[in-house]
Amino acid sequence: MYLFHNFKSRNDLCPEDKRIFSSHVGPVREVKKGSHLAREGDRLECLHLIEDGWACRYRMLRDGSEPITSLLLPGDISDNGQGLHNRLEFSIRAITPLRFTTIDSTSAERLFERPRILRLFRASGHISHSMALNWIINVSARNAEGRIANLLCECYARSHAAGLTYRGRYFFPLTQTEISDVLGLSSVHVSRSIGKIKRKGLIENCDNKQIQIKNWHGLAALGDFKHAHLEIAP
Repeated sequence: MYLFHNFKSRNDLCPEDKRIFSSHVGPVREVKKGSHLAREGDRLECLHLIEDGWACRYRMLRDGSEPITSLLLPGDISDNGQGLHNRLEFSIRAITPLRFTTIDSTSAERLFERPRILRLFRASGHISHSMALNWIINVSARNAEGRIANLLCECYARSHAAGLTYRGRYFFPLTQTEISDVLGLSSVHVSRSIGKIKRKGLIENCDNKQIQIKNWHGLAALGDFKHAHLEIAP
């Protein structure tokens, strides 16, 4: 996931790894909010590496609803372990204006020949799988406040790991409707629950779609959040 943010500054890769990675990644592309990087049923011809902005994976149901199955933040790879050339089981849409690069299948094969780079791809897939399991537990076993708290903690932890937080503040662009699509709650329920979390002194809204966590331990306890599913095994 966030493992590919600021790739060139990683100290677990040798200069040759970084050179090869840079030579096999396509140019930076930009799309507007709401644009699709891929749609359900398409064949996955390349991996999308998020440089800046947020995107999501979602599925459209028969009733027209579009539950969000995962979020893509800077440093994330769009593949989700499904594999190149397979048909996508989800669509990928930009939540904000988005900057990303692509890695085609030939380039991916060359990158996988580098053990340290391959380890990052495997770790990204492992973390993605662990977060998917956490989302299932979050929706099935927690109340509304707990679900929201867990989501806020996860997004903060991922942003922090990518170096994108400052004194408890981080970019959180999701609307109440999008939070509803993530957590299986109504917009009214989301609004009321966020209000309760604020009144407990755990978070506050800031300018430019940012949230500040005022009490990390309290918020993590409310959401039963644990870092384990975001960590890489040594």
